[in-house]
Amino acid sequence: MNFDEIGLLLLKTIGQKRYQHSMRVMDTAVELSNKHGLNLENVKTASILHDCGRIKKNSCISADFSFYSVIPDAMTNNNPNLHHAVIGRYVAYEWYGIRDSEILNAIRYHTTGRSGMSLLEKIVYLADAIEPDRDYEGVDEIRSMVCRNIDKALVMSLESTVDFLNAKKISIHGDTKKCYNYYNNNLEVMIE
Repeated sequence: MNFDEIGLLLLKTIGQKRYQHSMRVMDTAVELSNKHGLNLENVKTASILHDCGRIKKNSCISADFSFYSVIPDAMTNNNPNLHHAVIGRYVAYEWYGIRDSEILNAIRYHTTGRSGMSLLEKIVYLADAIEPDRDYEGVDEIRSMVCRNIDKALVMSLESTVDFLNAKKISIHGDTKKCYNYYNNNLEVMIE
């Protein structure tokens, strides 16, 4: 499937508003990757498809765990905001023909993060968090930091997420805790 076909199917299945968000995430991810020398095709594909699991109800694509024979962990199952990332990995594979495991992981972990993320995963995670329409306390500091140190920006973004979830009394996914601990504990070593 070429990039134009991906865009058309994505627009049809996730809707205009979510599609525009995905385009902004892709533009942000491309900017970030230019500073880090990643394969632009992979960056564009992973970032435009990061929300491909946010399927509209009348779509031809299913967004149901059972359709893909997926048994989510209890924390994911209890937080609907995490469903699309899990489903998105399977949608990207089945409907968009994505076979690259790094792209699939970038889609899968763009909401929770995980320890030992690839550079592509970090870029998609952060591009989603800082795309131009995002407006929350601390986003400008994260945008500034990502140009200097991507791991520090990741920790700052994770801290913001944890603060938000705690304020809303929403449980923090184990992958998010592990991701934060991994990068926060290794930050001194990773600083460039």
